[in-house]
Amino acid sequence: MNLNKTLIATFVTVALTNLTAIYATAAEQKQFDTQACDDYIVVTGEVMREPSKVNTDPKKPRLPLPAYDGSGYLKTIPGFSVGRKGGAGGDPSLRGLGGSRVSIVDDGQHVYGTCGGRMDPPTAYISPESYDNISVIKGPQTVKYGPVGSAGTVLFEKERQQFTESDVTGRASATAGSFGRQDYLVELSGGDENHYIDFDANKSQSDHYSDGDGNKIQSSYDRSNFNLALGWTPDEDTLLEIAYGTSDGSAEYADRANKAREINNENFTLLSQFVLDGDLFTNTEFQVYANENDHIMDQFDQGKNSGVNVRRATAGGHLWLDMSITDDWNATLGTDYMFSKHKGRSIDPTADHGLDDLLNKPFNDNLQYNNLGVFIESDFKLDATEKSSSKLMSGLRVDQWQTELFVAQKGKRDDTLISGFARYEYNRNHSQYYIGGGHSQRMPDYWEIMKASSAGLSQKAFDLEAEKTSQIDLGWIYQNDIEFSASVYFGKVQDYILIDANFDKTVAYNVDATIWGGEAALNYPLNDNWSTQTTVSYSHGHNDTQDVALGQVSPLEGRISINYENDNWTAGLFWRLVAAQDRVSIGQGNISGQDLSESSGFGTLALNGSWKHGNAVLISFGIENIFDITYSEHISRSGAGNDIPGSEPLFKVNEPGRTAWVKLDYTF
Repeated sequence: MNLNKTLIATFVTVALTNLTAIYATAAEQKQFDTQACDDYIVVTGEVMREPSKVNTDPKKPRLPLPAYDGSGYLKTIPGFSVGRKGGAGGDPSLRGLGGSRVSIVDDGQHVYGTCGGRMDPPTAYISPESYDNISVIKGPQTVKYGPVGSAGTVLFEKERQQFTESDVTGRASATAGSFGRQDYLVELSGGDENHYIDFDANKSQSDHYSDGDGNKIQSSYDRSNFNLALGWTPDEDTLLEIAYGTSDGSAEYADRANKAREINNENFTLLSQFVLDGDLFTNTEFQVYANENDHIMDQFDQGKNSGVNVRRATAGGHLWLDMSITDDWNATLGTDYMFSKHKGRSIDPTADHGLDDLLNKPFNDNLQYNNLGVFIESDFKLDATEKSSSKLMSGLRVDQWQTELFVAQKGKRDDTLISGFARYEYNRNHSQYYIGGGHSQRMPDYWEIMKASSAGLSQKAFDLEAEKTSQIDLGWIYQNDIEFSASVYFGKVQDYILIDANFDKTVAYNVDATIWGGEAALNYPLNDNWSTQTTVSYSHGHNDTQDVALGQVSPLEGRISINYENDNWTAGLFWRLVAAQDRVSIGQGNISGQDLSESSGFGTLALNGSWKHGNAVLISFGIENIFDITYSEHISRSGAGNDIPGSEPLFKVNEPGRTAWVKLDYTF
């Protein structure tokens, strides 16, 4: 089932044209109760409610059912795409920009992937349902959370609660679905006015799934996560917490022969938060962390003497000071530090035999980073009346990088990078308007540096220039009985780091590029029981240096849902439409993958429902890809590694066929 651009463009035009009529009559319409819907309906998309920022609750059931890891969850947020290589380990792309252009912050920690082939992007170690909030800041519109993501910053956040009396709360959930999908999660929080303990554990597993033609896709995974935090709250203005977490798993992929025997992570954090009594400084937060990834990939089970073990240790922390400079001017002054070292060991086929020999070999260092950053981010209120208000958000950040390469030509480099933004926000009646300019400078990451240099294929791309993105973002947010948000962006990227497979080796080099696009979302209550939601996203990238399309940019996408709720029941239909992509650059892209071909459009339909019993029990269920079509995402990887007996050869890794699932949540 293929859909071309004409069909999806018609869908978008109709949806946005109707907005004019909706807005014109909004003031006369009844104020429908949408809060009940927010409490427990299956979520199918997000409307932006703050300038440049989307917030979402990962504990609510969602359609489509997210994969167990962070990338699977981000795929449900408009503007994101995920390059599939199996059932796990997908690489997220925001607004057509992938890899390290999306900064992932795991509750204050920077956790980087380890595998040279991206089996474990940072989101692979994140189980979204164990977090309390996920925030997506689109574009270079913050400098607070470490090195700036040019595409955006994603915050996976946990809340710290202070108990006023002895109490225990908790939550448990279980999910079962097609292809052997099983998820389990338990959360417990308890404490009194001086202490608390937070605990969560989860497990997720799945067999190989089948596409719409019944072909088995090599995609099984098995993963577990455990987190424990102990807190001390001697008074209402002080919080101290120490936390420990582990994550371990294994996975198989359809795009490669290697299997991930181990994808493990261990991490520690220490957090302190204080409310200050000073006239200038009002709050402070200090956090330190350390984490290590351990990853083994091999072909031993296939009778081949091939295996690699890589590790990456990262440590760092931040100190933030909140300031009240005047009644109308607040700011955060901060500094952060990060150290990260990557090392590895591999089988020598002439001397080693099997896993035991691999594990007995010494590690060799590959690459090391040191980063020290300082920033200031402020909020200045310009004016306020009964009907309107405005403010100016701004920030400036300086990063000092020291990088050392231990392989190939070896060497050291020092880089000073400057990033910043300014955003004007204006509120009037039910509308918010904003315009912002941002600039980010991004250090080449491990995967880019470890590619071959175009100047000499025997050398690493250690001389890559830092990538510099300058971008304008503007938007409109309307919130009343209907909700509507629209945002557009335009950016110039100097020294864009391009990955090119059209050489004897895959190389990395700098080009200049132009990016632009936008998103729109509409929530519209039809009456007390029925509502509809529409989202549209589009990204466009052009390689200015070579005058070709920028590789790995996903096409125009639209989503529409019709939702029904009555008392404790909800039901809905969800239609996802994706256009064909003919703007490609074969063999070029980013560290996550390169364009393989033009891609066909597609449309999928899903059904969902839920039933809630009091405030404790919620049962949700869904059927996705109802018509069992065979399709793949434009940015998905090659299916050349799919070797399940009886399956047809794959060009790309296809998405799952018809999938049914049911989920039980219990809260106490």
